[in-house]
Amino acid sequence: MKNNYLIQEHQKNNYQIKLDYNSVCDLLFKKAEENPNKIFLICPGEKHEEFTYSEFKTVVNQTSQFLIKSGLKKNDKMSLIFHNSSEFLILYFAGLCCGLTIVPVNPEMSSREIKYIIEDSDSKTVFYSDTLESKINKIRDTLSNTNFKKTKSIKDLISLSDTRKKIECDQVSLSDMAVIIYTSGTTGNPKGVILSHLNLLSDAMGISEWFQFTKDSRCLCILPLFHNNGQITTLLAPLYAGASTVIIKGKISLYAFWFLVNEYQATWTSVMASILSMLLSLPNERKDNSLTAILCGGQILTRSVQEQFEKRFKVPIFEGYGLTETTSFSCINNYPAESIMIGSIGKSLQINEMSILNENSQEVEENIEGEICIRGYNVANGYLGDAKTNHAFRNGWFHSGDYGTKDKDGNFYFHGRKDSLIIKGGENIYPAELENVLYNHPDIDECAVIGIPDELLGEDICAFVKIKDKAQLTKNDLEKFCKNKIASYKQPKKIIIINNLVDLNEIPKGPTKKVLYRKLKEYYRNSF
Repeated sequence: MKNNYLIQEHQKNNYQIKLDYNSVCDLLFKKAEENPNKIFLICPGEKHEEFTYSEFKTVVNQTSQFLIKSGLKKNDKMSLIFHNSSEFLILYFAGLCCGLTIVPVNPEMSSREIKYIIEDSDSKTVFYSDTLESKINKIRDTLSNTNFKKTKSIKDLISLSDTRKKIECDQVSLSDMAVIIYTSGTTGNPKGVILSHLNLLSDAMGISEWFQFTKDSRCLCILPLFHNNGQITTLLAPLYAGASTVIIKGKISLYAFWFLVNEYQATWTSVMASILSMLLSLPNERKDNSLTAILCGGQILTRSVQEQFEKRFKVPIFEGYGLTETTSFSCINNYPAESIMIGSIGKSLQINEMSILNENSQEVEENIEGEICIRGYNVANGYLGDAKTNHAFRNGWFHSGDYGTKDKDGNFYFHGRKDSLIIKGGENIYPAELENVLYNHPDIDECAVIGIPDELLGEDICAFVKIKDKAQLTKNDLEKFCKNKIASYKQPKKIIIINNLVDLNEIPKGPTKKVLYRKLKEYYRNSF
């Protein structure tokens, strides 16, 4: 692929790749032509579902016709609010085949958070699981220009579709907007990351080729499909190789992990470090002989967890690094296992370049700490909305806000965040998201939220709160106040009312009155 296909400076790099597909739709349909009778998707559960490539193409085509008949046009936004399910998968591919932009929404979010994403993305239609009716009913009447479609079964939607018509993939191009994924924002409102078909295809290709996927590969998807990790690593990457994926519906009980691997002979999966810790804490042992590798990212993987897991379960862990803004992974530790560099997040994929830059966007020497920056085909177009938010995409690079080093052999090492981002079980949470909720309480004078260490989740959430004089707020009062105003995973594990402390009377701030989150973290480490 030549750089003149790319529309942003930060998407250009020195590597040339060959993409054989013009869109995600083109990828799916060509793989269906090559292997019509091969199993593409398995969705275990009470309602067990399996789709060959041909069967899945057919239902996607029917659903695409339904979407067009509903009045949706190319470039319209369509929100999907589901846990992992065949309904999400079919609507996702059907929308992309129509040239729509998919806006996946975390169903665990509160009604207020869901409403913000629907409004901010200007979604024309919202498809949502019938199990979320009570949550949607709270916002439906306030979004009069949005069409809501409760979805129990795709069959109900497409029963009247004309199956003779076919979707033409040539109406969608590499540069078209494909997905908008919302990630935590420093101001408290999430930012929509714009990903094109080029982004999705290139990152899927990069991961698929890194792990040498073949048609015989079978990936186990236990991560949520409303995140880029689930969509790319265990859905589009295996699709790129014409392989199969086992999609675990809803929320998985990790007690079933090794059973599922064995039952469906999974060869590969992608997880968060917290999942590895949880599996180590369970008595269940591995029974399969199929699983050859696990990709791990989104959280810091400690040396002890990696060593314990590999020793006990005899499967190598490949640590990687990436962000929503890089579609998914931008670097992965060396494959196969014999060449792994323990402690490293790996080398850059062939689809992008990575560098360690200083504050002047100049490359630093080997083993000198700086900001991790990425440019390439998988780097997002930017953020939706105000151009000011695109400051991270500057000087021909995406500036990640993470810092680390690179050694002489091109291996990268992650050191930490430059900002106050909390990563809880792989979910990115900015303090402002919870702070904005707390500040709505009339008896709170000031507050600040930090991440605190958690053995299983990596980090959890602690809120420091100063209440107004004569107020009688308790920790329980504040927990009740936060409930239903923000997603459950963003609720504070610990609330500390500083009025009750003898050695901390104010939220620590710098000369510009900016909260000093590192000072709060130091206080927490020394006091609790």
